[in-house]
Amino acid sequence: MAGGALVLGLPYLINVTAYAAVTSIAVIGLYIAYVIPTLLRLRKGDAFERGPWHLGRWSRTIGLISVIWVFVITVLFMLPQLSPVTWETFNYAPVAVLAVLGFAAIWWTASARHWFLNPEHERSVAREAARKGVDL
Repeated sequence: MAGGALVLGLPYLINVTAYAAVTSIAVIGLYIAYVIPTLLRLRKGDAFERGPWHLGRWSRTIGLISVIWVFVITVLFMLPQLSPVTWETFNYAPVAVLAVLGFAAIWWTASARHWFLNPEHERSVAREAARKGVDL
């Protein structure tokens, strides 16, 4: 991860616009990561089992506002910051975000969907056994 962050940050040494793109990528990534559980909770609806602490009747409203806010801020951080838009002033955040999402989609399709959160998969069984300190 540190190496990936370094590679993404290196263009800043060449072009000032790259700093804005790197900052945009970081903000977009954090917002998306934080809103995914909220989006999944909204998607689950009334079937969602609440924990001991929740926002009561405001949960759905605040969750919806959060998801809308992340959508808006993501669009804003992907817009070009200078005009006219040239190769030097283009905001490369959309390209980087799409590359990461594309990689994640390919990885999920090719590998992770077969074993991630599948309690019967050999990796899950081995991980659970190791957590409990049991030899297989």
